[in-house]
This record gives sequence, C-alpha cells and structure tokens, in this order.
Amino acid sequence: MANYLALISSLQRNKRRGKVGRKRRRVDVLVVPEEIPLELQIEIMARLPAKSLMRFKCLSKLWSCLIRSGFFSNLYLTVTSRPRQPRIYTSLVYTSSADHAECDSMEEVCHNPGKSALLSLSSSSSSNSAESLNTDLTMEELGGHNMLVLRGLILYIVCRKAFIYNPATRQSVTLPAIKSNIFAQEDYWNTVDYFLGHDPVLDQYKVVCNVVRWSESLESLTSEHWVFVLEAGGSWKKIEFDQPNLPTRPGLCINGVIYYIALNRVYRDIVISFDVRSEEFNMIQAPLVGESMGFIEYGGKPTIFGYTHLKNGMVDLWVLEDGGKWSKKSLVLQASQLQLVNAGIIDLDHLVVQCTSQNGEIILAPRPMPSSCYVLYYDPQKNDLRKVNVSGIWDFDGVGMVYIYFRHMDKSESIVHLET
Repeated sequence: MANYLALISSLQRNKRRGKVGRKRRRVDVLVVPEEIPLELQIEIMARLPAKSLMRFKCLSKLWSCLIRSGFFSNLYLTVTSRPRQPRIYTSLVYTSSADHAECDSMEEVCHNPGKSALLSLSSSSSSNSAESLNTDLTMEELGGHNMLVLRGLILYIVCRKAFIYNPATRQSVTLPAIKSNIFAQEDYWNTVDYFLGHDPVLDQYKVVCNVVRWSESLESLTSEHWVFVLEAGGSWKKIEFDQPNLPTRPGLCINGVIYYIALNRVYRDIVISFDVRSEEFNMIQAPLVGESMGFIEYGGKPTIFGYTHLKNGMVDLWVLEDGGKWSKKSLVLQASQLQLVNAGIIDLDHLVVQCTSQNGEIILAPRPMPSSCYVLYYDPQKNDLRKVNVSGIWDFDGVGMVYIYFRHMDKSESIVHLET
C-alpha cells in the first residue's frame, strides 16, 4: 500500500514539471499496479492490531463501515496470526456501608459509587524467578462489582447499573436503569445481578438482569427477569419465568446459553439456563457440593468445582452433561502439591473461584486479599496446583472495604462497536 501511494505521488509530480524540450523529448513510462482486491485488504486488516484499526476508520467511509461491521468483528476474533499474550483483568472497588445505602434504589444517578479501577495484569517469569502477575495498566474510574468477561468485552456493575467496556477500542457504554417496582416494599433484602451472553446464530449480544427481593429466611422470594439486546435503540424487556431465584455465583455463556447457580425456597443449589436466542429460561437441580464451590467452564460444559476437601488434597468436578444429567470426577492432588497446601502458605478457608484460563486452569483467590497478593492456578487435566504472586494491586489506594475481582481474558481481542 505504501509503494502504491508513492507511485501515485511520483506520477503527479511528473505532470507538474511543465513543457519538455522538442529536440530531446523524454517519455517516462510509469507502471501503476492494480488496486489491491478488497478480499485481500480484509485479510490484511484482520491481522493488524486493534489500535491501528481504530485509526484506519478515519481514512474512508468504506473502511469505517467495514471495521465496524459484525462480519469483520467476528473475523477479527477468529484470526490467530496476531501474537497476543493472555492477560488477567482485575476490578478493584472501595466501598463502605454508606455507599451501599446510596445504591439501594434503581436511581438514574449514583451519588456515591465508591472509588474503583480496572487493572490489566500480564504474566511474567524467568529462569531466576517464579511466575508472577504484574500490573501493566491501571484505568481509574472504570471497573465495578461482579465483573464478567465474554469475547473480549467486560461487564461490571456500578450502583446497580450495568457497564460494558471494550479494552481494545476503549469504548464504554452504560445500560439504562431498569424500571422495576420490586423494591417498593421495605424490610427486605434486594439485589441486582447481570449476565452477558452471545447468540452465535444471529450474532447478538444480550444482557440478562435478575432483580431479586427476599426475606432473610427465604420465606418470601420474588424475582424479575429482564433482557437487553446490545444494539442501537435497545431497551429492557421483561421475560416471564415462574421460578423465583436468587443468583449466588457469576454466570457463564457457553454455545449461546447463559448458565448461573442460584437458590430458591425449595433447593439450596439450582442451575438456571437461559437460551440467548429463544430467550427461554430453564431450571436444573444441582448436586449437593457444599459452600466451597465455584461455577466454571470445563471441557466446553458448565461445571461445578467443589474444593471443600482441598485441605485433604481432594477436589470434585461435577459436569453438566446433555439432558441435564451430572457426572462426577474426583481428583487427588499429587504429593508435591500437598506440601503447598499443608505448609500454611495459602489461606484455604477463604478461597473464592474467580475464573478459568484459556488452558482450562481454575484461578482461585483469597478473600479478603492479604497484603502479599497471590492467586492459585489449578489445572484439572494435569492435576497441578501452583501459587502465583500478584504485584501492583495495592498501588491503587482507596478508603473502606475493597472488593477484588479477577477475570481471565484469552487471546481474543474484540473490535465490536458498542451501541445502545
């Protein structure tokens, strides 16, 4: 492309040289190559960094429409020739009891959201030092509670409202507040949870919201379910579901279906599924695993990871198979791993499952996070457990109780244009 522009510039300069002598007339023959086919341009552009593509949108209307199109965004996700290092995104939220009081209603304006930041962590290791996660970028005033990551997009909650951020394009959108009267009655607990899903058939992103009101003993439990299509002119639509439920774990989206663990008045643990395309809910009873569990994707299927007996070197994987049946796989840590568990180096009583990596490793973190930050990586395939130190977390200071969320972003980098 650069050589092509240089040749055109040279031709234009020759035209401005003026008349040439009659006796010795020189004719310069300039061969201009044919225009690069659009298909080849697209293949080249799909291998460029996202930062370059954001600048190229200013070159022409054609390129701007192409780069913003759903076709090119999906192609960009599938191209694997761009070397990218998987990274961890961490959301830090400092809050206090007063902050929660301000956020107990679905107001349009949050008067005291608390201090927050979104941190990008990259892995580094050498022959002389252990593997560690280091903060390479801090984005203040971004990030929030219950962070989720899907196809290069990040969803988080601030004052009961959902925000979606694209770290590749630096674009952020705020979803409108839900007009719900479920909080009208006092003396009840209430929560708002959001889940992000993608329909691969229609190529649509949808956000599901659960608005829940319940009494402490669960004698009274009411929930509303809303869906928002992430597109221009999108709005919240209420979906009927006759099974009131209270989500207890972050959700997953696998093959166009959102899954999350919840409880209701009858069962302590249930799995709620939501088909992103048909917008239909279903309920599946979950096995009795215990308090120490996480909800992950394992082998392309929703899986409950139980680590109640991690002190004894045992963990369980409950995989949701086709037809709503559960299969159990029990694993015993290797002798070398038991030394890490029994040495008192990690706080086994306060571990929380955060996410899974691209390689299927389960990432756990202590809550609250100690001053010497670390996370645990457990590989169920290799039955391997290792500790990874985290640096730079406490460089971002705040006041009050701090909530820390870790989410793994694989090599996917999204350039999807966000509209609401």
